[in-house]
Amino acid sequence: MKKAFFFFLLLVFSGLIWYLFIKKYDYQFMMEAKYGPGAVYQEISDWKRFDPDSSQDNIYLTEEQPFESLTQKVHSNNSPIELNWEFERKNDTVTNITLNLRSYKNSLANRWNIINPFSESEYIDTLKQRLSTFNQELKEKQRAYRIQIPDSIVHSPALDCICHHSTNIPVKDKAIEMVKTINILEDYILKRDLKLTGSPFVKLTKWDREENMINFDFCFPVNLAQDIRPYGEVEFRQIPSSTSLKAIFNGNYRISHLAWYDLLYIAGQRELKTSGLPLEIFYNNPNLESSPSSTWKAEIFLPVTH
Repeated sequence: MKKAFFFFLLLVFSGLIWYLFIKKYDYQFMMEAKYGPGAVYQEISDWKRFDPDSSQDNIYLTEEQPFESLTQKVHSNNSPIELNWEFERKNDTVTNITLNLRSYKNSLANRWNIINPFSESEYIDTLKQRLSTFNQELKEKQRAYRIQIPDSIVHSPALDCICHHSTNIPVKDKAIEMVKTINILEDYILKRDLKLTGSPFVKLTKWDREENMINFDFCFPVNLAQDIRPYGEVEFRQIPSSTSLKAIFNGNYRISHLAWYDLLYIAGQRELKTSGLPLEIFYNNPNLESSPSSTWKAEIFLPVTH
């Protein structure tokens, strides 16, 4: 009996030593997100303000393994915190998220307060409140759009078009750049009374994923047999068809790029090679239509090869 009690105490003491002095992280949270690891990974990496009432960014990315894990540091006057996120695809519509946390300051005291049954942990209570708020914000954001990725590999359309080329644009500002430059293309079409042969689209020509900057052509499909010539900032393009993974995005075009990341994730899972330069076709006019989550549609093609 004494040996069993001694062995129990040894286990408890060893567990305390391991948790207080050896374990890398203070605490672990589990949650679920609605979409694939690609979109979820990007949304969390875009989280910049730990305190929703703050006017300044204080979350900074320190390490990443795209679509699998990322580590962020929260700069706080009270206690800087490390957030380590891990992503695991549960099924086609759900991603499991594991969040590990540790404090850089007062770590031993924080850990003791967590396991002390006679006191509450202000550190963990504050974190739970912040993360609960973030989780609700994430769910609200994900209710505003939908991403569907069919299993089959398809061929993107071949397109003849007039285009305006934009360079060094932040991914999140793609739609803003389109709004700024659409008049260039529309004026060209109206002055020459051209007939369109399809819906407007964007074709990426460069994507710096470390800086999240892109170059792209914003284009209107036309019949190039018409009597027209390149002029000013308007150029001609012939976009060939390509073997591609396809996503259907419903929602505001400001965030349609989230589907790009899910396509990249699927390409990696299937061990497909890709240029990483999607083609995105827009079927709705934001100036004329409301309810973007239910009516706006884009088809996105990511070129791939085996």
